[in-house]
Amino acid sequence: MGRVYTLEATAYSLLALIKSMAFEEATPVVRWLNKQQRVAGGFGSTQATILVYQALAEFWTSYKGPEYDLNVDILLPGRSKPDMYNFDRESRYTTRTSKMKSINQNVKVTATGKGEAVLKMVSLYYALPKDKDCPRFDLSVQLLPEKKDEDEATFQLTIKVLHKDLERDANMSVLDIGLLTGFDVNTQDLSLLSKGRARTISKYSVNPPESDRGALIIYLDKISHKRPEEIKFRIHQKFKVGVMQPAAVSVYEHALDDSNQTSCVRFYHPERTSGQLLRLCRGDECTCAEENCSMQKKGNISNDERTAKACETQQFNKIDYVYKVRLQDFTKSLSTDVYTVRVLDVIKEGNNDVAPEGKERIFLGFPHCRVALDLKKDQNYLIMGASKDIHVDRRDKLYQYVLGERTWVEYWPTESECKTEQHRPTCQGMEELVREYTQYGCRQ
Repeated sequence: MGRVYTLEATAYSLLALIKSMAFEEATPVVRWLNKQQRVAGGFGSTQATILVYQALAEFWTSYKGPEYDLNVDILLPGRSKPDMYNFDRESRYTTRTSKMKSINQNVKVTATGKGEAVLKMVSLYYALPKDKDCPRFDLSVQLLPEKKDEDEATFQLTIKVLHKDLERDANMSVLDIGLLTGFDVNTQDLSLLSKGRARTISKYSVNPPESDRGALIIYLDKISHKRPEEIKFRIHQKFKVGVMQPAAVSVYEHALDDSNQTSCVRFYHPERTSGQLLRLCRGDECTCAEENCSMQKKGNISNDERTAKACETQQFNKIDYVYKVRLQDFTKSLSTDVYTVRVLDVIKEGNNDVAPEGKERIFLGFPHCRVALDLKKDQNYLIMGASKDIHVDRRDKLYQYVLGERTWVEYWPTESECKTEQHRPTCQGMEELVREYTQYGCRQ
């Protein structure tokens, strides 16, 4: 809490400097506060965040300062053109974001003009979940659907836990239950479990302040070593997300005061057994594919963005093939969606699949990505992706493409649609992409 108190005290000091019009002394304080901001935008607590934002807002409102006209160009690896930002007196408080999907790459930043800006580099990554060995407990987690409709889905979460000790129960134990993104827990169910003589749990806490994620903490007076304790309650899906990561459930004996060494971890997910890794399967062959959904690009897309994507050369996000395709058939199964397309035009050809133009190819996707992809039969699409997502069966001459999170999918309008105001910019952009790459290739 010391850091939070320091931020609050500094914010009060900044307000005092502003009130006394001591802007020269206040400027380094503003710089320091800007550097304390967390990745998500806050400053550690609600009160500290409000105080710091209030002080900074007062400073920028009151302080006129010298001329401010700053240009910042950020050239990301694999891009032919930089992201260009301008900061003036009115827009200097606004955060701008550039994204790349690679690590350990050089980024070139060029600043010209007058003014100050803070550059932050943040790495986000997914850690694949792993069950943890359970030396002290038997723990099982099951999630079953109860009700599904357009507005809300309800599931019942059942947790069974047994202490493995042959002689004693586990005293003062804790269940730490991660909540799936977009889900809320039914507190009425939990209240019933914690009341009466036959109560199952001692008490509970939803989203405790010490947790940096959605969580439910359940406290148990004991965990039997003879018969499993069973805890059931409902969770409700309030909103949907593109791809949902498994949530963890852990149990440990609080009295041992070493949750890292004694805890037992299991995972749950509404579309997977025990939060297991995602796999794409066709026939007897399966491919591990734990990543986000590919989403169809919609809205106003600049051709600079489209061309930059086609020419990406980053190690972990390289684009090897660019096709115009038509979706001919679609079949779905429990674990995999199979899209059969015909390659109408090869704009950029990779090394794994030579001369695919005019031929049928198979694209594989996840059922939970179906809505995000929104692919319709007999429609044309621009698809760009990497050779590493192409799986080749040389014997049967079968090519299977994985629609991963780095795959670019965009609707390619028909000839008649290209004459309309709605689709004309997209058509012109795609024609320019074809012309640019055909004539000049990728100019880095």
